[in-house]
Amino acid sequence: MSPTKPASFDVAIVGFGPVGAALAALLGRRGRRVVVFDKSETVYPLPRAFALDHEAMRTFQEIGIADLLAPHTMRYRPTLYQGQDGEPIQHFDMGPAPWPLAWAPSYTFNQPALEATLRAAVQAMPNVQVHLGSEVTGLREAEGGAVLAVAGRDGVPQEVHARYVVACDGGTSPTRKRLGLQLRSLEFDEPWIVVDMRIAESKLAQLPATNIQYCNPARPCTYVVGPGNHRRWEFLLLPHEAEQREMPQQAIWQLLAPWVAPGEASIWRAATYRFHAVVLEQWRKGPVLLAGDSAHQMPPFLAQGMCQGLRDATNLAWKLDWVLTGRAPDSLLDSYGDERGPQVQDVTATVKRLGQIICERDPAKAAERDRQLRAVQGGQVRMQLRQSLLPGIHHGLIDSDTAPAGTPFPQPVVRAHSEAPARMLDDLVPNGFLLVLRDAPLAAQLDQWAESLASLQAQAVHLDGLTQAAGAQAFTEQDGVLAGWFAQHGCTAALVRPDHVVFGVAESPAQIGAMLARACEALGVARATASLG
Repeated sequence: MSPTKPASFDVAIVGFGPVGAALAALLGRRGRRVVVFDKSETVYPLPRAFALDHEAMRTFQEIGIADLLAPHTMRYRPTLYQGQDGEPIQHFDMGPAPWPLAWAPSYTFNQPALEATLRAAVQAMPNVQVHLGSEVTGLREAEGGAVLAVAGRDGVPQEVHARYVVACDGGTSPTRKRLGLQLRSLEFDEPWIVVDMRIAESKLAQLPATNIQYCNPARPCTYVVGPGNHRRWEFLLLPHEAEQREMPQQAIWQLLAPWVAPGEASIWRAATYRFHAVVLEQWRKGPVLLAGDSAHQMPPFLAQGMCQGLRDATNLAWKLDWVLTGRAPDSLLDSYGDERGPQVQDVTATVKRLGQIICERDPAKAAERDRQLRAVQGGQVRMQLRQSLLPGIHHGLIDSDTAPAGTPFPQPVVRAHSEAPARMLDDLVPNGFLLVLRDAPLAAQLDQWAESLASLQAQAVHLDGLTQAAGAQAFTEQDGVLAGWFAQHGCTAALVRPDHVVFGVAESPAQIGAMLARACEALGVARATASLG
C-alpha cells in the first residue's frame, strides 16, 4: 500500500471475525480483489458463539472447509424446556435424516478452532490481502467508492481505495458510529452470565446428555452440551447482581453447584452480558454496508447470532460480485438491507418469544405458562423441529411472498450417473443461479428459456438422471429430499439464487419462462421476449 497513491480493491472488509472472514472467502472464491483489516493480531482464544445451523454449514461447504470443521463440531443435542415443577414444557430437536440441506440442522462448535480454519482458507487466496494489527481510523466516500485511512502495525497512516466497504467490526462498530447509523431497539434487555466449562472425563457421564432450559422463576438457566468436554451454562442475573461487570469465582461455583464442583471441572470463560435485541435502521450508506454484529444483535435463545451474520455474508457476496462484474446495477445492493433487516427482525421476534418463556420470574405466571404450553400440545409435550422456527425472506428479490419463495432450497444427495459417487448437489453445480427441474426438459423448452437463462447466467438442472437433455445437467437423487419438496409445494421447477434462496417456483413450461423473465427484470438485467414461453 503506497503512502502517496491509495491501493485499489473491489471490496475492503473491516473486521476479520467469522462474518468478515466468511465474506472475504466467498468474494475471494468469486475472483474479487479483497482487502481485510483487523486491529487484532490473533484469533480470540475463548469461546463466544456456540452453535451453527445447516445454512452456516452450507456456506462453509461453499468455502471449502466444511469437512475440515468436523473435529471441532458436534450435532446439536435435543433441547428440553423444564417448567417450574421440573417437568418438560417444550421439546425441540432436528428430526431424523435425511435432512433438507444435507447437513444436520444444528451443531455446537469450538469457535477459536473454526475461526482459525476459516482464516487459513482466506489467507491462502492470492486475490485476498489480510492485514492484521491494522486499524481503520477513517473512512470517506470518494469517486468510484470509498477511501479508508488505516494505521498498520508500524503506526504509519496509509490510505486504501475500494469500490465497496463492508463493516464487520462487531457490536460496538466504530464504522457504524463513524457513519452515524443507528441501531433500533427490539425491546429485549436482560442481564446474564455465560460460563464455559471444561469437564473432567470422570464427570461427563453424570451431567445431562441433552440441552436443558431450566425455566425456573427463581433463577432461569440454560445448559448446553458442546463438543468434547465443553459444557456451557447461562444464568439470568438477579437484580442485585445485574450491574456486576464480573462475578467472583466463588459465586460462579455456587451457581454451578447443582451440577459440578471444583476438582470436577475448570472454568474456561465466564462473562456477563446484557442479552439485548437491536437491528440497523439503515444497512447501507453509499459504498459502505454493514454485516454481522455491527448490523444486528439478538439474545442466544435460538443460537442464531453468528448464523445471522453468516446469512449476511452469503446474501451480500453474490450481489457485490454481480455489481462489480457489471452484471447488475448498483441498486441491486439496496436489496441486501431490504431482505436482511425484516428477516433479522422476524428471527428476533421468535427469539424474544422463547426468551420470555425462559425468563419469567413471577411464580404464578410461570405456573400458568407451564399449564398453557402443555395444554396446546394436548397434555403431552411433543417434539418440534428447531429449523421450523426460522423465517425466510419476505421482501426483496423473490417472486412472491409465499413459501417456498424466500426459503432455503434443499440440497439433495445425488449421482451424476450410475457409477458416480453420491455427492451433495452444491458440489456438482456452478455457483450461481440454478433452474432446478423435476423432469428432463424438452430441447424446445430450453430454447425458449435460453436467453433468460443466459441473462441470469443460470444453469438448468434436472433430476431425471436417466434422460439426457442438451443444455441441462442431469442427476439422480439418492435420498428423496427434493422429490418430496416438489410434491409438498405442488411445483415442477424452482429458480434458486446464488445464495441458495428460492426466487420462485413454477408448474408449467410457460410459467417457468415467465418466472425467468421476472427474475431478469427484478435484477435489472436484459431479458428476451422469447423467454416468456
